Amino acid sequence: MLSRKTARARYPFCLLLCWCAALNAETLRWTAAEAARDQGLALVRGPDAEFRIETVEGHAVAVLQPAGHYYRRASFLIRLNKSVAGKAWLVIEYLDRGFGLVQISAPGNNRVVEQDGVARLNTGRLRRAWFAFEQTDFERRLAPRADIQLYGVPYLHAIELVDRPPSRETLPAVQSVIRLKRPLELVISAGADAQTLEGLPAALANMRSLLPLVKALGFAGIESYVKWNFVERSPGVFDWSFYDAIVAEIERHGLKWFPLLVAGSAYALPDWFYNSPEMDGYVCLEHRIKIEIPTIFNDKQVKYVRRFLNEFGRHYEPRKVLLGVRLGPSANYGEAQYPATGAWGYRWGQLHTHIGYWAGDPDATLRFREWLRARYRTVEALNAAWFTRYGSFEEVTTFLPDTAQSPRMRVDFGTWYMDAMSEWCEKWALWAREAMPNTPIYQSSGGWGAVPIGTDYTAQSKSMAKVRGGIRLTNENDSYLNNFCVTRMAASAARHYGIRLGLEPAGFSSARGVMARLYNAITNNADHLFYYHPNLLGNDEAVDLWLKHAPLLDERAQPRREVAVFYPDTANKLSDDVLRHRLASAFFERVQALRRLMEFDYVSEQLILDGALDHYKALVFLWGRVAEAPVIERMDAWVRKGGIILYPERQQQREGPLGTPDGDISIAQRWRRGDTGRGRVIYFEGYPEPPIHYIEFVRDTLRDLPALSPQLRRALRLELPRDVFWSLTESGRLVFLNYSDHSAVVRFAEGKTLKLAPYHIAFE
Repeated sequence: MLSRKTARARYPFCLLLCWCAALNAETLRWTAAEAARDQGLALVRGPDAEFRIETVEGHAVAVLQPAGHYYRRASFLIRLNKSVAGKAWLVIEYLDRGFGLVQISAPGNNRVVEQDGVARLNTGRLRRAWFAFEQTDFERRLAPRADIQLYGVPYLHAIELVDRPPSRETLPAVQSVIRLKRPLELVISAGADAQTLEGLPAALANMRSLLPLVKALGFAGIESYVKWNFVERSPGVFDWSFYDAIVAEIERHGLKWFPLLVAGSAYALPDWFYNSPEMDGYVCLEHRIKIEIPTIFNDKQVKYVRRFLNEFGRHYEPRKVLLGVRLGPSANYGEAQYPATGAWGYRWGQLHTHIGYWAGDPDATLRFREWLRARYRTVEALNAAWFTRYGSFEEVTTFLPDTAQSPRMRVDFGTWYMDAMSEWCEKWALWAREAMPNTPIYQSSGGWGAVPIGTDYTAQSKSMAKVRGGIRLTNENDSYLNNFCVTRMAASAARHYGIRLGLEPAGFSSARGVMARLYNAITNNADHLFYYHPNLLGNDEAVDLWLKHAPLLDERAQPRREVAVFYPDTANKLSDDVLRHRLASAFFERVQALRRLMEFDYVSEQLILDGALDHYKALVFLWGRVAEAPVIERMDAWVRKGGIILYPERQQQREGPLGTPDGDISIAQRWRRGDTGRGRVIYFEGYPEPPIHYIEFVRDTLRDLPALSPQLRRALRLELPRDVFWSLTESGRLVFLNYSDHSAVVRFAEGKTLKLAPYHIAFE
């Protein structure tokens, strides 16, 4: 006779055994209570697949040992000891502790066509997940001779392989664990997309599994892509049934919708438009190849874009389901930039794509000529500036910047090229605001500032202020230093123009990236934070770190604005060494080195013209010694009122001191003579390489400047490990990130210490 304790441990599984026995006497199974017994399935041990059998809350379970690595996952390895054929259902019974996603991998021709119960919701009871295989092909392809990997289950109670579909689970009611007091748009993907209209049932099934889980984790907005070809399959006839079904599922869970509206990318083009004379694609200057992404250099798509936005707004804004919308004006995915990477072609075919200059179509040349006429008026003035011999503007064509005959010629092309994208994106924003007067609107801004990509973060931020909108960056990754480099320009501009700031990863991220991005949101007072659900649910550590630290979003704040770094817009247009190659950028190399020692904003040339220097006390040059004349004049006026500039004199010494593209260095010469009014220009005359010489000079100089606040000078005296970062908020609070695998200690000048666990955030 079983003891009461043993009976309690086995009772839930007895029910499962009876249910399966009724289906098939040859059911394969494994149970933690009888782990050594061969019942057709076995757990095998291997790398990152170690476990122990324990009794937890009265249930016999296999407890999975963590992998202890941020880029690997722990898993149970399942081996079939008997052969099976045809359709099959893998049933996983687990103790539901913590939040996560049950996932499997089965190499070979073992395609999963349906699943249920895969969201771990911390109910504290035994629950069941199952996966349906359309056919089975188990040949022990996983070392050591295993067939299936099971992820996301820390406490495994039983496994079965059956030949009939199990019943669906009724999900328990779910409440959000994260309840913020300060409003913030927390948005996540949840499988709410499909490549074709026929993918709707699978999308809805994914959502039914994921929505309770992401809601529990605090997310209130669900993102999906609204593709033009899904809704206007015939000209002028709109069918919203696909997205109505998506929205109904979102509403059923008490959540909001945050769609990306895509009408300017190849994969979203309706057949009737793609095959019409109005379809004109970009042409790259490098290869003269036309592609399937519509060019922005003519107006052939304008009436269709406006109609698409208007119809969307008419259909959905009155329903109050929209948390906001994101605009997809162009590029590979639907972003505010030119084509770059991502081969999403028409009907998901291949696409010629690369980072380059997409101004090779005839209309691009016409627009370029118009821009030059407005700037120079006469061809004689153009020739004088460019050192060229054109007989008329009609002889001018677009060109690769490397072939420019003068600095001014290259700067002009880069300025026109970036401005053209900024103007196109502003039109989209204005049209969207007309269509949706009451909905938050975000521009999708990707890249990292390289001229060929075309994203001018300052211009896009300034234009979104006209529609009371925001900018959502799409460029973060697993590196905090990268994220600071590529998001700080937009964050600084958003602060100046008073617009919303949103953050999105470019794709994959581990728990490291989850924490780096959370810190970036906290220290920039973000209004919107987006994750792809695998960022949190595709690894073993992120959810716990998220649950512990997400409440800190209530304490997010703007950083103290005292020190800014000059953002080299004009230098960027003149030379590829500035930003073109992200991983080899001379500017980013120095930004990363300085960020290890302190925090700062960027100020671009347009921000300087718009008065941003008035917010700062010191301006640091890192790379780039050229700017337009009105910008240098504004710098000079700021210095004369008391501003302080730090400048590395020997760096780029061959190119000369700070000047204009046309060679005017007169203001720099006055500064060198000490003619700076009430301000100062402090020159670093030490070694130009490696950059750390200048970087440490900047820190040491700033921490002794009386013009800076005592709070900032105190922070500059912190002793902290290499991968610990600090931010000083407007109110004077310090917030730290330990972005390393090891515990870290921060030491204050007054003797106090602060200990930080790996990948943890803490306020002083």
